Amino acid sequence: MMKLKKTVYIATFVSLAAQIHFNFITDGFIIAMSILVMGIFIYCYKDLSPLYIAVCSGIFSPLLRMLFMMIEEGSPGLTALRTLPDMAFFFSYGILYTLIYKYIVKEPSTIRNFPYVAFSCDFISNAVELSMRSLIHGEFLFTVGTIISLFIIALVRTLLLRIILLAMEAYSNLLVKGEQDREFQRLAVQASVFESELHVMEKNAAEIEDIMRQAYSLYKAMEQLDIPKELRSQSLDISKNAHEVKGGYQGIISVLKDTFLDDIGKRGLSISEIAAIEKSSLESIMKQRGYNARLSVNIQSEFFVPQYFKIMSIMRNLLLNAAEAIGTGGGHIVLSVQEDEKHYVLSVWDSGPGLDTEQLETIFFDGYSTKFNAQTGNIQRGLGLTLVKDYVEDIFHGTLQVESEKGKFTQFTVKIPKTVFEEEADEILYRG
Repeated sequence: MMKLKKTVYIATFVSLAAQIHFNFITDGFIIAMSILVMGIFIYCYKDLSPLYIAVCSGIFSPLLRMLFMMIEEGSPGLTALRTLPDMAFFFSYGILYTLIYKYIVKEPSTIRNFPYVAFSCDFISNAVELSMRSLIHGEFLFTVGTIISLFIIALVRTLLLRIILLAMEAYSNLLVKGEQDREFQRLAVQASVFESELHVMEKNAAEIEDIMRQAYSLYKAMEQLDIPKELRSQSLDISKNAHEVKGGYQGIISVLKDTFLDDIGKRGLSISEIAAIEKSSLESIMKQRGYNARLSVNIQSEFFVPQYFKIMSIMRNLLLNAAEAIGTGGGHIVLSVQEDEKHYVLSVWDSGPGLDTEQLETIFFDGYSTKFNAQTGNIQRGLGLTLVKDYVEDIFHGTLQVESEKGKFTQFTVKIPKTVFEEEADEILYRG
């Protein structure tokens, strides 16, 4: 039922387009835009029958034309006779199109084969219509010039049809690519967040491993002493439970790394792409939270980052810290990427309240946070800057510095050796 409705709607639209026409060769033989419109619909709506579209158009279009002609001339019989060749055109177009694809092309319509089929149907159907008009008028309307004209008309309409379809396809691909890029950015941000959490989980797993070993060592030491069995059992249970917790951590880490993170992180990104993603992400967060900060990005050095999750985490945590410091009070954040002879230099500057000497000495400690809600008692985990420090120093073998002046500004500066990214690129190339 839905397909029938679509077919009727298309035929109606084609009929309206048929009213834009001009006479050619003989009175009644018209060159209309409806054929172009019908061709576009037939190509785009592959779930509908081209034959049904052509037949419905062949009924609706002449009826509408006949209505207009009757209003103008007032002769129903003559008017109906003059519109019969129009029906012949549409009917033959639909039949030819179906037969050519079924017995000659033998494959679905594509942007490559469709123009040839459309041209053949247009040219032959015009010839069929002109033949019927020859019978009605009682004179032979075919000449060499007429045939050449029909050929040119079919060719021009087919060229227009191909140009329109190519433009529609290009626009559609552009929309799809834009949607894919937005989806990739969203997934990349999520993957970077997961990767940061996995880093924390891996550190926790290592600490759990130490707890397990210490508990087991305590159990073995207790065996040498006259310690009650219940206490020895508790020590052994602690070791076993720690082992189970560590196993659960490692299972989650393995699944996320081997599936989600590996798939998203294969393509690599340039530093400007990473900055654009993080800028968009931060602006969305600031809008949601009501922060009033303006973010500027200054990329003076471009380079490729094969394993980009960690750089995204560094950038995101520094930017988010700056936005949270400014809050709703209003301010400016500047993300800069530069380079010197041996390093790539990433810096985040903000015009927030700044940090005092005591805060500068403690901001990189595990669990330290300045984000405390006095009304609710909630405090953030304080892992963002610790994570940044771990990544910069342990993963990228770089340096992290912070400068601040109370009431004026804060700036974090990350320096990473250029050789780190060259080695990453070589490693990916070798694995590929």
